[in-house]
Amino acid sequence: MQILMINRIGGAVATVLFCLILQTGFLSESLHAQIDTTDTDMVEDYNWRIMQRMLNGIYIPQDLNDAFYELERNTSDQAISRFRKAPGDDLSNKLFFGLGRWMKSNWQFYEGSRFSHYLRGLGLSHPDDMVTFVIESFHLYLNEEDIRIEERVEELRERRFLISRRMMQRDTISVDTIR
Repeated sequence: MQILMINRIGGAVATVLFCLILQTGFLSESLHAQIDTTDTDMVEDYNWRIMQRMLNGIYIPQDLNDAFYELERNTSDQAISRFRKAPGDDLSNKLFFGLGRWMKSNWQFYEGSRFSHYLRGLGLSHPDDMVTFVIESFHLYLNEEDIRIEERVEELRERRFLISRRMMQRDTISVDTIR
């Protein structure tokens, strides 16, 4: 009986302490501290980033030709030769998590950079599509084939639209009405 009484009192004390903590703003302060950026700050940061030649000590290409130059400069002749000879149909899938991840991270496709801004100007908005486009374009460039920028951008945009639509359909709950 005495143990039950202590547990009830302990529970009541814990409840009172919790309410006091909430009233003093202890928890609310820490919750607000997690949201420390505004939309204007993000826009200013993006606008600054797209003007930089280097971010985090890494050179950022300004356009596709500059990216090709950087890829050739930083890749061994043997790797370039293997890349050139590889069949192009599945190349971006095979290199997506290696070279593609390197590009996304170092060339700042998510955060924004002058190269990602250039790619957005072409019509590519998703970082995964940017990676696919650059890998496939580099392969075409090395094989001296026409890159067909507009056509390939449109294909990637259509594919992204279909992926988004499938995700929306999959994540949508259908509710039957009762008659």
